[in-house]
Amino acid sequence: MLPERSAAAVAAWLTQYPTIAVVCRDRSALYADGIWQGAPQAVQVVDRFHLVKNLREAVEAFLHDQRAALQAAAALTVQALTVAAGPVSTPRMYRGRHQCSQAGQQRQEAAQQQRHTAWVTTYEAIHTLHAQGTPVTTIAQQLGISRPTVYAYLRRTRPPSPRSPQRSGQVLRPYMAYVIQRWREGCTDSMQLWRELRALGYSHSARTVSRFITRLRRASEAGWAPETQTSPYTRPQGPSARAVSFTWVCPEVKRSQDAQLYVDQLRQVDPAIGQAYTLSQAFLALVRERRGDALEAWMAKAAVSGIEALARFAQGLREDLAVVKAGLTLPWSNGPVEGHINRLKLLKRQGYGRADVGLLRQRVRQAA
Repeated sequence: MLPERSAAAVAAWLTQYPTIAVVCRDRSALYADGIWQGAPQAVQVVDRFHLVKNLREAVEAFLHDQRAALQAAAALTVQALTVAAGPVSTPRMYRGRHQCSQAGQQRQEAAQQQRHTAWVTTYEAIHTLHAQGTPVTTIAQQLGISRPTVYAYLRRTRPPSPRSPQRSGQVLRPYMAYVIQRWREGCTDSMQLWRELRALGYSHSARTVSRFITRLRRASEAGWAPETQTSPYTRPQGPSARAVSFTWVCPEVKRSQDAQLYVDQLRQVDPAIGQAYTLSQAFLALVRERRGDALEAWMAKAAVSGIEALARFAQGLREDLAVVKAGLTLPWSNGPVEGHINRLKLLKRQGYGRADVGLLRQRVRQAA
């Protein structure tokens, strides 16, 4: 375990082991510099997991500017799922006189606007400091944020758009299929369904069940199938760019039915999105099949695709071409050590920033 994150520390450690022949690393320029200094005889290999991670981040940056398309694809997915499953007609429910609390709504909108202003301010500060040549680590320290957050904002070409908080309903997810089955059978009483779920092991509030039943009722009134309310790909605002980027890099055989349906709809909404999807899948094929000989042809296509995020990704690969090719050809990867890295991070966070390197090293040895 190195005392600090620097090229000098990496080089000093590698110098102690002159017989090292292969070094597998991520895309960090800092570690690349340290390896060149401390083990110039070693073959450097980029870890394939980190290549996929960098591709996903490029896809996310591209999708950030495609909010309208993400929403349109969600609406098309709702229609497709409704055609497949069929809608359910339910009697309209009398709700009494609806008195909207304008004050509460205004407070909520003001709080959301305040959060969005803070995000925009952070975005502008990051880009200003980066344009001045400030290192990423220094930017993170000055603004009190993490380095991954800095990198994520630097990949953006415009400030983040306002976001509306959404209840995920994760505690109810294991029981949604049962609720929808009972809904199709005609049971629309949320308290009755809550009691039935309690008998099945559900231990959370009736209010959560009631909120989900309200969603089913609204979907029914709109002519949608109840199954559309169980998917994050059918929300009116659409899934986030981050969520869609993870779906893209997931192998097609492992995607859920609604995820694959959403991707199919999204590709048809905009030709540029379809092109980006085709390019990303082609790169993933290179990674999974270890076809490093086809990398330069892929980079040439990405460079002239007109998709700025993928063109930047390809340019980054070109700057580290030999090492990336080795990663797409040789069998080495960081897989065997990622578990140890995760354990080290857990031990570090348990110290709440108060544990020095000596204590961390001792805890790692004891745990081993």
